[in-house]
Amino acid sequence: MVGIVRRSALVVSFVSLLSLSLTQPQVRHVERLADVLVLAPRKKTLAQLAALELDGVDASNLADFFRISPWGPDELRLALVKFIFRDLAKRVTDPSLPIYLTVDDSLAAKDKGTRKLQSVDWHFDHNRKQVVKGGNHVVLGIHWGAYHYPLLWRLYLRQSTVRRINRRRKNNRLRYHSKLELTRQLLQQIIVELPAGKPVYVLFDSWYTSAKLVKWIRQQGWHVIAGLKSNRKLSGRKMTAWHKELKGRRYGQVPLRLANGRQRTYWVRSLTGRLPGVPGEVRVLLSQTGPGARAPKYFLCTDTSLSEQEILRRYQHRWSQEVDYWHVKLQLGLGDFRLQSYEAIEKWYAVVYLVLVMLYWQCYEYGEKHKRTTSLSEVMSRMRHDHHREVLRAACEEVAAGATVDEVVQRYLKEAETKAA
Repeated sequence: MVGIVRRSALVVSFVSLLSLSLTQPQVRHVERLADVLVLAPRKKTLAQLAALELDGVDASNLADFFRISPWGPDELRLALVKFIFRDLAKRVTDPSLPIYLTVDDSLAAKDKGTRKLQSVDWHFDHNRKQVVKGGNHVVLGIHWGAYHYPLLWRLYLRQSTVRRINRRRKNNRLRYHSKLELTRQLLQQIIVELPAGKPVYVLFDSWYTSAKLVKWIRQQGWHVIAGLKSNRKLSGRKMTAWHKELKGRRYGQVPLRLANGRQRTYWVRSLTGRLPGVPGEVRVLLSQTGPGARAPKYFLCTDTSLSEQEILRRYQHRWSQEVDYWHVKLQLGLGDFRLQSYEAIEKWYAVVYLVLVMLYWQCYEYGEKHKRTTSLSEVMSRMRHDHHREVLRAACEEVAAGATVDEVVQRYLKEAETKAA
């Protein structure tokens, strides 16, 4: 059934703000995809997306836009980074607020029978505690004041996956990069965009807490707040040994407000010492939900001036990335691609994250205009409602102009095309 008769003004306005270095036909495809990805139901194959427009293009045109059209994902990614920093500089008025950069990775699950999609392979899912087939990517997000955006992302391929792809290639061979290397590349790309003189904190979980990465971040003048594995050593002793030694000592109680609005109190002990390979002293928190908890969680902070509550409160900024993953995977179809080549899949990811940035931008625009907060889901609902109204209006206008009701029904439900197929 038709869902779009004309392009959303919101989409056109947003894409125009990016000043993309694409041809006009390519820009129109970006606008088209931004519209249909918001409107489409859960599964977003190219055929389903193309069928949503009344006078749209064939699904093969959309496939060619990803497969053979001469543009690269960086043309969207870098334009989005520049736009995000411009937008945040306009919105954030308090110069003392620190900038938080969050790093995480996520799996977009695919069917275990998938064979031909180059970015899809077996990965260990730390949430499910099992191996899952899917595409994996590393994401860099930013928090500044009350605002959050996804900044940059990179597809992650296992070393065996890179070798498998390169065996069939003579040109455009891929290079393997670990998740830590991808993280450093993402951070390097935004250094020139960061406003001078602002305190910067990089947040990530224990899987990214390598001495080499932390040292590089400290060399940039930034701080790290991160999870820490229990086998890491502080001042020559494993964290598990510190936990045993501190038994019987007093806990500090740290109340924190959770994402659901409730408050939870954590029982925390604090240590200061040195981690191998990391310059200067660091602070480590041993946090648990109560004195009888089986094992604590360990958190590292290179800024020893922060209190226990402030360290954990700032670490909570990572939650927004989990919200992003929910939207890109369940609402915007990040894992629904059926494109085969690595390069085409990169472009698909670039378009999906462009739509996510657009939704955040509209959230903030709406909030400033109407003086109340809104959510990504509400923005999507308003866009869908606007399109439904336009479809109904266009159908009524065609009947008023002389078309029969049956003709309009066939045209808008695309019944003729379905029967011909």
